[in-house]
Amino acid sequence: MRRSNRGFTLIEIMIVIAIIGIVITIGYPSLTEYVKKGRRAEVAGLLSEQAQILERFYSNSKTSVYTGATLSAGNDYYTIVPTLADQTFKLTATRKVGSAMATDKCGDFTITNTGARGMENAAAGLTTKDCWGR
Repeated sequence: MRRSNRGFTLIEIMIVIAIIGIVITIGYPSLTEYVKKGRRAEVAGLLSEQAQILERFYSNSKTSVYTGATLSAGNDYYTIVPTLADQTFKLTATRKVGSAMATDKCGDFTITNTGARGMENAAAGLTTKDCWGR
């Protein structure tokens, strides 16, 4: 009499599940960091764009103040808050509480009228280049 083998044994299924678990455990942190890097690039671009709007407004209005320019409030992950004064400005992109970026290691992004880029509340050891990507 011949016995026919059908399906998988319990051990084979357990091995496949273990392999999938290992792949997910290794890959998930890389995937989330990749997504966060994209969101950081998005807010860095948005801050640079807002700084250009302020500079254009300053040049066209022929006044020594930046107030009056229309600025973006940010995106789903960051809130942009301008600090405007005579002949200077500072834009701060603050992480939104409860968003996916709320615990990001790069903290909050800043840019000034001189083009100086910075970070506030970032993890120790990170440089501006690490987070701004430039």
